[in-house]
Amino acid sequence: MQESPVGSDYARTRDIVAVAVVVALLATALVTLLVQAWPPPTPPGAQPGVSAAPGHTLNWFGWRTHVSRDKAMFLVVLAAGALGACVHVSRSLYWYVGNRSLRRSWLMMYLTLPFAGALLGLIVYLVLRGGLVTGAGGADDVNPYGIAAIAALVGLFSRETSEKLRAVFTTLLAPAQQGRDQAMGPQVRGVDPADAAPGETVRITGVGLASATAVRFGAAEAPVTGVTDTGLTTTVPADAATGRLVVRVPGGSATSPDPFTVRR
Repeated sequence: MQESPVGSDYARTRDIVAVAVVVALLATALVTLLVQAWPPPTPPGAQPGVSAAPGHTLNWFGWRTHVSRDKAMFLVVLAAGALGACVHVSRSLYWYVGNRSLRRSWLMMYLTLPFAGALLGLIVYLVLRGGLVTGAGGADDVNPYGIAAIAALVGLFSRETSEKLRAVFTTLLAPAQQGRDQAMGPQVRGVDPADAAPGETVRITGVGLASATAVRFGAAEAPVTGVTDTGLTTTVPADAATGRLVVRVPGGSATSPDPFTVRR
């Protein structure tokens, strides 16, 4: 399968600076929204199941509106989920920039991840409210600190949350049939360097490599370290042979596009 050239170039300095500035401004706006939308405490002596906490006025960069405690909780969850995703974006951005391996195709993911984190946080909040609060309960029964913490963690680990939700609900719903638009399996897209002697370190890049367990150099096999979704590191074994490298993953494998030369 031919690889698409869209976004394959390395990100330019101005692109990196622009994304970093947008993420910083977005995180600042989200922290402000989180503070402004935080619901007031429930008055002491309020009866369970009866909404006694007053609403409050939200003033967010000139936008003023009166929100009830229920609406405030929705805003808190959205802001916390997006804020957790901003932490994920910042961590990933400095890692790839620091290793000089940031591709332009990742920039769109960095800009959209906070929205995905906010929506995932909202979905998890609705699931928790539907299962942990009785029908007679309301927003007064919810601890905003705990809900905000869960939403932030959902945004920070959005991929793991999506996989967990998928695993839970595939047991309840019929699995969808796979089609042409299903995600591609693991792929090896590059080996650096293209030749090395036994004992030297090799960096393998690609996609879907997070579950890699070993790399085969002909009949020889070597363990992997530093495994991420887009790359891993291995050491050329003593009995390695020249040829295409094969990365082992559970249930399959991925082969390098070009042969690897073993220097003796």
